[in-house]
Amino acid sequence: MLWVKVLALLLLAAAVVALFSGLNSMVRGQSADGRTVRALAWRVGLSLLVFLFLILSMYMGWVEPHDVRYNERYGVPIEDGGTQ
Repeated sequence: MLWVKVLALLLLAAAVVALFSGLNSMVRGQSADGRTVRALAWRVGLSLLVFLFLILSMYMGWVEPHDVRYNERYGVPIEDGGTQ
């Protein structure tokens, strides 16, 4: 489902924006106002929201995780030749 992927990407982009907002306030010396802490708290919250949304999406069947197997390639077992 495309809307799930778009929403996840938007949430990730918002987390990156919050991260750079915190960096900007820290560089400008506005961290005494608490702007840096607030921006980084938003980033942590958004990252947690992305994680929980992806778990919910997998549970609901909206997205399917990839199967990664180190001993198979395209579903065919890889034979170990012993030498390289």
